[in-house]
Amino acid sequence: MTTTAMTDQTAAGEQQQTVDSLPDHSRAPRASAVEFFAPPPAEIAPILSAESTLKVGKSPKSIVFRLLLAATVGAVVAAPFMFFASNIHRADDATALSVTGYVLGAITLVITWFLTGFKAVCTYVGKDGIARYTLKGSLSAQPKAEILVFTDAAALYAQQTRQFVNGVYTGTNYDYSWVDSSGKKIYRLKGRYRGKDKPPKQGDKWHFANAADIAWSNYFLAAADKELHTNGAINFYVDRNRWLRVGPGFLEFHFGGEPVKVTKEEIASVSLGGGYFSFKHKDAKWFSSAGKFRFRYGGMGIGKVFILALDKLMGYRWG
Repeated sequence: MTTTAMTDQTAAGEQQQTVDSLPDHSRAPRASAVEFFAPPPAEIAPILSAESTLKVGKSPKSIVFRLLLAATVGAVVAAPFMFFASNIHRADDATALSVTGYVLGAITLVITWFLTGFKAVCTYVGKDGIARYTLKGSLSAQPKAEILVFTDAAALYAQQTRQFVNGVYTGTNYDYSWVDSSGKKIYRLKGRYRGKDKPPKQGDKWHFANAADIAWSNYFLAAADKELHTNGAINFYVDRNRWLRVGPGFLEFHFGGEPVKVTKEEIASVSLGGGYFSFKHKDAKWFSSAGKFRFRYGGMGIGKVFILALDKLMGYRWG
C-alpha cells in the first residue's frame, strides 16, 4: 500500500469518527451505529448534526434473492385466482379470474422488486448549509448529492399542516422550500409524519427539515444583524410579491403602491392568531382596509427571525 493511500484512509477514518461523534438531527445520540457513505461538503461546515439510514454491515440484497422473493409473493397473490378459475365451468368467468390473477401477481412482483431495492440516505446540517446524499443500487454506486449553501437562498417558506378526518388526527404534512432572490425554488424538503402534540420519533425525515430550518434561522439572524447595522432596518418577505422592513421603533410596509411607514406609537394593535399577523394603524377605520395589514405567518420567508425582530426592535413579544 502506498503512503498516499494510507494517508487517504487515515483521513477518511478520522472524518468518519468526527461525524460519528455528532448528534442526529433530533439532537440526540444515535440509537445504532450507521455508516456515512459520503463526506459532508466543506462549504456548509462546521457540521452541526448528521444522520444516515445505512446501518453498519448492511448490504444490498442479491438480484437472485430479490427475483425469488418477488416471484414468490406474486405467485401467492395470483394463486387463489388461478385455483378458483380452474374450478369454474363458465369459460368467460374462468378467463376473467385468470387474467385478474396474472395482472395482480405481476403488479405485486414489480412492487416487491422495487421495495427490496437498495437505497440509503445520509444528511448533514451545517452552519452555512445542508446536504443530502442518496445511494441506490449498490454500495459502490456514485451517490446523488443535493446541497444547499445558505448564501444562495433568499428566503425559506415553511409550512406544516395537521390533517384531521371526522375530527380524528391523521398526520401532519410539512413543506420547506428555499427560494433564491428571483423567487425560484432551489431546494425543497417535504413529507408527512404522525405526531399531534409532539415531534415524530427519532430518525424520522422531519428532523432533518426541522434542523435545517433552525440552522437557516440562525444564519439569517446573523445576516439580519449585519443588515440592520448597515441599512438601519431588516427586510422580510411576506410572500413573493410583498415585503416589509423592521427597524428600531418602526415598520415599513411594501404591499403594493407607495410604501407605508408607521412607528410603534402609530400602531393601535398587533396580533398573531390563526397563523396570521395583523397590524392596525390607530387612524384605521372599521369600514376601510386602509391602515390595516394582514399576512400569513407560514408564508413568510423567515418567520422565526421576524418574531425575534419584532421583540428586539419594536417591543412585541409572543410566547
